[in-house]
Amino acid sequence: MKLGASREAKLALDDVARSARLWRIWVRLGLQDVRYRFRRSAIGVWWIFLNLAVLILSVGYIYGNLLGQNLREFIPYLTVGLVTWGYLLNSIAEGGNAFVGSEGYIKQISLPIYVYIFRFFVSISLTALISFAAFWLVAIVYGVQLNLGTLWALPGWAILMTVSLLLITILAHLNARFRDAAHLASIGMQVMFYVTPVLYPADLLRERGLGAIIDLNPLYHLLEVIRRPLLSAAPAGPVNYLVAGLVIVALAGAAATVIGIFRRRIVYAL
Repeated sequence: MKLGASREAKLALDDVARSARLWRIWVRLGLQDVRYRFRRSAIGVWWIFLNLAVLILSVGYIYGNLLGQNLREFIPYLTVGLVTWGYLLNSIAEGGNAFVGSEGYIKQISLPIYVYIFRFFVSISLTALISFAAFWLVAIVYGVQLNLGTLWALPGWAILMTVSLLLITILAHLNARFRDAAHLASIGMQVMFYVTPVLYPADLLRERGLGAIIDLNPLYHLLEVIRRPLLSAAPAGPVNYLVAGLVIVALAGAAATVIGIFRRRIVYAL
């Protein structure tokens, strides 16, 4: 049994490695997905940026005044939160269709199946990068201080990308077998949206003695590793990085599990 499990693990790693080496294919497919989503549009992919900009201005003004916040601080805070949350949500909602949406390729072209995981990772990450253009505009308008400390956002972005890839991997396998998996996960993210400080500052909960809701929420820590450097030009707290690391370890274990269970069944499940 142990030899069989070791052999399966080696075959799975070989599939992932072969898929990674075919980067020209999945990068091109990912870019093509983003272009096709906005083909024949007057401004193309910049609709991503415009949609987010309108949302930030409307929600930021209303919630900022409703919560008595300084808009010069609150709107940049809200912008980073919405962009980061959108990245994680799309990794679940869209990433869950990585195999289902690539059914035609999988059944007709002999490529390692993880090419399609990387394909969706590219398109989802590119969309998030375009959305981040809204933050740089907000930063200029509202005078957010950017200096060398802002570069701490780079490891934060690397953490988010790792989490995104793992979420896509997990949900793509589960959704190929159980088509409700991505929908259920998206509903769970909707619930978490309201208990995670995205639309409101975390300090509001701490002032009311509800700090445990934040501290025990792994999504808050994932937000902080990118939000703190961008807004304060300083690294997030050690606890934020520790929890983010634990999240990656847990997701990696879950990804390895679903790969081991469903890898050979993907074609038959589609």
